[in-house]
Amino acid sequence: MEISDATYGIVEDEFILRIIVPKTFPNEIPVVFELEDRFPKTADYHTYVDGSLCLGSPLSIRKRISDNPTISGFVETCIVPYLFSMSLYLKGTKTFIFGELSHGTFGIIEDYYEIFELKKVQQVLSLIDIFCMKKNAANKQLCPCGCSQIITKCKMHKKVVEYRRVMSRKDFESDKAEIIKFIDFVKNYQPTKQIPLA
Repeated sequence: MEISDATYGIVEDEFILRIIVPKTFPNEIPVVFELEDRFPKTADYHTYVDGSLCLGSPLSIRKRISDNPTISGFVETCIVPYLFSMSLYLKGTKTFIFGELSHGTFGIIEDYYEIFELKKVQQVLSLIDIFCMKKNAANKQLCPCGCSQIITKCKMHKKVVEYRRVMSRKDFESDKAEIIKFIDFVKNYQPTKQIPLA
C-alpha cells in the first residue's frame, strides 16, 4: 500500500488481509481480517470480538458501497482509509486521523447524529421510523430535527432521499432495535459495585 497525502506525505505499508465477500454483495457488507497480527485485535484498535476489522458504522459503510458498488470500490473507500489511518497510528500518531466513533451501539447513534445533524436519541429513532416507512407515508411526517415542518419542507429531506437508497427498511429496523435495546440496558443497568464519588 502506497498513499500520498497532503498532510502526511507518502505513506508506505503492507498488510495481509482476508476479505470474505458474501454472495449477496453489494447488499451485504464484506468481512475483513488482518492476518499478521500487526496490531491488537481489540476495540481500541477498531476490531470486533471475532477479530474482523471495524471499518465504520453500517450506515457509513453502506453509503460508500452504494456510491461505488464494486469490490474495488469497497477496498478503496472502506479498507484503504482504515489501513492508512492504522498505519499512521502504529507509527506514532496519537489518534486515528479520520476520527473515531464510539464502540458498539453508541457509535451507530453518533453516526446518525453527525450525518443528519441531530442531538438526541429520540430524534434518531424518529428518523429511523421515517426510513422504515413507505415513501408516501414518510414524506408526510414531521421532520425529527425539530423544525415543526413536514420532512419534505425541511432541508434534511435531501439527505433523507440520499440515504433512503443506502439501506433497506429491514436494515433500518435492525438499527432501531439495537438502539432501543441499548437504551433499555442503560436505563436498567445496576452496577455491581458502588464507586465512591468523594
